[in-house]
Order: sequence, then C-alpha cells, then structure tokens
Amino acid sequence: MKDQPSSSATSPTPRRDFIIVGAGPAGARAAELLAGKGRSVLLLDPKVPWEKPCGGGLTAAALDNTPELRELSSDTQTIRELLVVAASGASVVIPLANPFETVSRERLSAWGLDRAITAGARFLRRSAKVVVRRADGWEIADGDGEIHACRWLIAADGATSRLRKLLAPDLRPELAPLRVAYPSRGMTRGRAVFQFLPRAEGYLWDFPRPGHHSVGIGVPPGTFSKTALDGAIEQYQLGETGSRAAASFCGAVIASSKWAAGTFDDLGGRDFALLGDAGGLADPATGEGIDYALRSASLAAAAFDPELGFRGYPDAVKAAFGAEIRRSRFLRDRLYHPALAERLVQRARQSPRGALMLMSLVDAVNEHRPLRRAVLRGLLGRIPTDHPARAVCECPEGAPEGDRSPGLVHPRALRTAGATRATANSHGGG
Repeated sequence: MKDQPSSSATSPTPRRDFIIVGAGPAGARAAELLAGKGRSVLLLDPKVPWEKPCGGGLTAAALDNTPELRELSSDTQTIRELLVVAASGASVVIPLANPFETVSRERLSAWGLDRAITAGARFLRRSAKVVVRRADGWEIADGDGEIHACRWLIAADGATSRLRKLLAPDLRPELAPLRVAYPSRGMTRGRAVFQFLPRAEGYLWDFPRPGHHSVGIGVPPGTFSKTALDGAIEQYQLGETGSRAAASFCGAVIASSKWAAGTFDDLGGRDFALLGDAGGLADPATGEGIDYALRSASLAAAAFDPELGFRGYPDAVKAAFGAEIRRSRFLRDRLYHPALAERLVQRARQSPRGALMLMSLVDAVNEHRPLRRAVLRGLLGRIPTDHPARAVCECPEGAPEGDRSPGLVHPRALRTAGATRATANSHGGG
C-alpha cells in the first residue's frame, strides 16, 4: 500500500458509500446485503470467480445460517457420512445427523457475485492498488489507475490480506498452509474422509464434489514441507485408486482464529471492517471458513450505523463467534493430539458407547454446537442399537519403504472394502 495515489491516476469517480475489496463469499455477501438496503457499493476483485484451494465444504451450520446456499443444490454433492481415520490407519465410518454439502469454490464465488450484482452493487474486475485514508473516508486507486472514493471501507481480501496490515496492524492470525489437488477419482460419493496425522495437529481430507474430488492436507505452520504434503496426497491417491497419475497441486494458507496477536476489537472501527479470512475468521480446528465468511458479512451489514460506522461490529462478532472459536481452539489443542484421536477411533470401533461419543463430536463440529453438550450426549445418551466394532481396516503393515509418503499417510490405510459403519438408529436424528 502507498500513502498517496500515483500522479498518473485519474480524478475520483463519484463517491460511494462503500468500497469492498475482495469478492469472495464474505465480500460478495456484504455487497449484496448493503446494496439491498439502498447503499451504493463498489466491489473490487481482480480474479473472481476462481477455484480457491480448499475443501469447499458447506457445513450443516453454514446451510442453517445462510439458507440461500440451498440455491446451489444442483451443483453440490451431499455428504452423509464421514470416514474418520486415526494416524495408525485404524478407521471407522460415522453417519452424520445432518449432512453437509461440497461445492466447487469457483461455482460458489460466481453465485455470490451474481447475487451482489443483482442486489445493485457495482463490480469491477480490478485490484485495489493504492489505498489512502482521508478525513471523511477513503480513496482507492485501482489497477487501471482509476480513483474511487467512499465513506466506509470493507476488507474481504483473503488470508494474506494487504488491507489488514493497514487497518489492523496488531491483528496477526495464524497462517496455516495447505495443499490441494483435484483428482477425478477417489472416495465413494456421499462419503468424505478426515484423517488425523501422525506427528502434527493437521489432517488430510477427501471431499467428493460433482465431477471431481478435493483432496488436501492442512497443517500448522512450519511442520511439513510442500514436497512432503504433495507426496502424502499422491500416496493417498495411490491407495485409493491404485494410480500414480500426476496431480496438479495448488497451495494456499488459512488465516485461522488462533491469533498470534490481536483481539476482536481490531476487526472494525468508525470507517472500516475486516471480514472472513481478512479478519482471521476461520475455524482454528478444521480450517472451515465459508460459514464464518458469510456470517461475518451478515454481522457487519447488521451492525453498520451511519453515525458510528462499524464500531459495533467487533462486539457482534465476539458475541456470535467467541464461544465457537474457544471450542475450536480447544479441539485443536486437545482432541487433535494423535494419541487422543487414536483412542477415540479405537473406542468407536470397539463399543456402541464409543461410537456414540465420536458421532457426537463429529456432529458438534459440523453443526457448530457446544462440545459440552456433545460429550454429555456421548456419555449419557441412548446408545446405538448396532455394534460398530468392525473397523474399515486394520493398521496396515505399509508398502515398501520407497513407496511411503513422507511420514503422513499409510498407502493402504484408507481402503473401504467391507466397511461397517457406526450406526446410531436412536441418537438425535441420526
């Protein structure tokens, strides 16, 4: 960011109420809601719609919190069960009380942008090159040199947000790396994979989508190299399909709510708001950010006041997300430990009570429900009528040393032939 627009920039266009930088789920949703209230909105983004590297999961919570997402039903894959795999390869299939959906991020992006434009927002496929704060608002020079003026600025420019450094320099979300591939084959339709890693808090996922899969790994910063992560995905694909077909890998980072520094107060003020990944609003346990992005946009639009700007937005985010973020931090710090994950999976394989506990925890994450309630349900709830003891597979001996992934994924750990799911005919809607 520069302090002043370049001399080659043109004169300002007519002043708008809002300029939103970033037209992903958060930015597009904010533009839609504010334009729908009669406000003048300019949306800037140089590359939407695009396929952001991620799982593309629309959790049960996201579908409840933003019912309009159901409009995408013809372009989504419904996930009704989850294959949970411990680091050893021990695994069990868990049915979901409430299914979630998976979608291409390019399709989700196009859908959000269409809604924003229909609501009256103006969209320019340009970057925000220079941003200057004035006494009465903001001036932004875009990538074509055109200057735009506004009263309020909304940053929704992603995990590596440039605007965050300007608007909230004390806010430092954890930037967790991930690698993603999009093979055409993988896990059976209707079932997703969540595998814990042997020596880290991260996980591997396989999310079926219409026409392809999203297979990826997310890990804490500094734990594994890009080469190791790509090798692990290739090894997983070899185990699932028997093929070493070359995959095209994409990389990104998640700006999770496990902040290294900063507080909710950094997310908004008199003349600005930070939404979604730009504000470090992503689940620190799962990395899920679509629900947080859409909800942060809705909270910002609802909290906006012409006199106070976005001063009420940080408190609204804290009230809505504070407890969820604390639970997710606990999940990551405690339940993601390989030894504890191993015990949870093994107990689910061995007893109906253990199966109910794991089901309850999975449902709590999918639905953003309190962990205490999930644990009580697991301890005291009516147990499943069918025994889930048979595992999807035993801990494998592994392939020859040269065929193994770099310490992450056993090559035959996720085969599903003969799997017996952990059923719960009598538990809370399962």
